[in-house]
Amino acid sequence: MPNTIDDLLTVSARIRATRKNLAMSQKALAKLAGMSQSTVARVESDIVDLNPSYKTIYEITEALSNYAAGGAQKGGLLGKRAHEIMHRNLVSISPNDSAEKAMTIMKSNDYSQLAVFTKSKKVIGTITQKKLLEASTQHPDMRRVKVRDLLEAALPQVDKDTPLAKIKSMLENWDAVLVVEDGKIVGVITIYDVFRLLG
Repeated sequence: MPNTIDDLLTVSARIRATRKNLAMSQKALAKLAGMSQSTVARVESDIVDLNPSYKTIYEITEALSNYAAGGAQKGGLLGKRAHEIMHRNLVSISPNDSAEKAMTIMKSNDYSQLAVFTKSKKVIGTITQKKLLEASTQHPDMRRVKVRDLLEAALPQVDKDTPLAKIKSMLENWDAVLVVEDGKIVGVITIYDVFRLLG
């Protein structure tokens, strides 16, 4: 058990950082460690006053370690596969559609980006709210601007059996990831899909 206040604060900070890095809620960690959520919360924010026992600290760090190392085997969040997380309601747009249509679709679906598909369902890029906003300041009539003129890099693609542990790093840089099965796009995973899984 840590002997000084500085030691306690270091342990607290490491536990909090590790839990967040693993995309775990305090509730999920508490369940794995076999204790109350309030105990985990106090270890992370009020550890000096709580002055937890060695057993409490051990149970929390062991739960974090086991989760990180064996999430896939234990059915943890990071072990979930793409096809378990994705939603199949994939809204896309054609490169020949107008920028105005892209804006309308984004507004009605509350999306920040859209995948751009050819007629053969090949993904050729992405169009984003930011790009549309920039274009709207230069073009008064967005009906005359084509999606193909505002293309950005395509969203990353993963196989349907890819675990969230690998997808997580992609979602730190992209708002969404496309899921592929037999060469076809079958779904999409957004940051909000992952948030739904958190306890």
